[in-house]
Amino acid sequence: MNKIGILTCLHSNAVCARVGCLSAFQNRTDFFQDYPEDTYLTAFMTCNGCKNANPTEPAEDKGILEKIDKLVNEKINIIHVGVCRLSDGKHECPRMTQICEMLEERGIKVIRGTHKE
Repeated sequence: MNKIGILTCLHSNAVCARVGCLSAFQNRTDFFQDYPEDTYLTAFMTCNGCKNANPTEPAEDKGILEKIDKLVNEKINIIHVGVCRLSDGKHECPRMTQICEMLEERGIKVIRGTHKE
């Protein structure tokens, strides 16, 4: 059994209902096309906000650290990161990059993508 999760941008909550991510997973399309039926989406998390709203860097953010600990404890082995990781539509948000690196350091594979942009 695979346990996977999805990471999205907190700021995108204002305009995104996560329909694309969830639909792609449920229908096993796009970035989820190779997962077998016994794959479970067991986590859906956001970053903790942009620097102007949350000055604490991810590596020192107790909330992010707790979220990552929960992923590890739940034995989630892959996190997909939504298109909202691209702060300007082209470049990955530095905070998302940091969180992805933190996940990888804890043994969680990071896949950048959920559904077609």
